[in-house]
Amino acid sequence: MPEQLAELSTLLGRMCADAAGALHRATAALLESRERLAAQVVAGDEGIDALRARVEELAAEALLFHSPVAGDLRAVVAAIRTADDIERMGDLALHVAEVVRMRHPQPALPAEVRPAFGEMGKVAVRLALKAAEVARTRNVIMAAELDTDDDAMDVLHREMMEVLMDEHWPHGVRTAVDVTLLARYYERFADHAVVVARETVYAVTGQEPDALPI
Repeated sequence: MPEQLAELSTLLGRMCADAAGALHRATAALLESRERLAAQVVAGDEGIDALRARVEELAAEALLFHSPVAGDLRAVVAAIRTADDIERMGDLALHVAEVVRMRHPQPALPAEVRPAFGEMGKVAVRLALKAAEVARTRNVIMAAELDTDDDAMDVLHREMMEVLMDEHWPHGVRTAVDVTLLARYYERFADHAVVVARETVYAVTGQEPDALPI
């Protein structure tokens, strides 16, 4: 059973790192209107889906053949839930890339909001890479930090909504809708990274991060 749990942690860490890479490339495509790079993100989503399928297969084998109890059972169930969240992170990176492809050859973003989206991309990728390390190492202290780390994304998202609500917004409804959706994709990506960390804390300790004395 320890071998299966170690492999699950490795797979989840790899999934999360792949999702981070996908969003990094999708953000570059978004900021630079690079349709080919966006297409690579779309094509690469199958790899994250395949890793999720392997996690579920390994977890099912652990449940069927090893009858885990207590902490081991909690870890297996948490791995299944975590894989679902990471797959959604990959899907959100995919959605960013799809917006780029849909608007090409025109840029999807007005010039004045690109710096903010560049920062959202950096924050989201940083969160995902930290979540990947948490999944690999089951580091509870690092996991508990992600709730605070996510505050930066919340601030950026709120600021973007304020820009869109400005009565002098000059770019029309379609662009406003695109920007709203894109900002939501980044916010949700970060939220799922936090959930990955919270699931890891629960798997290791049986407690929610807020309940830990750290």
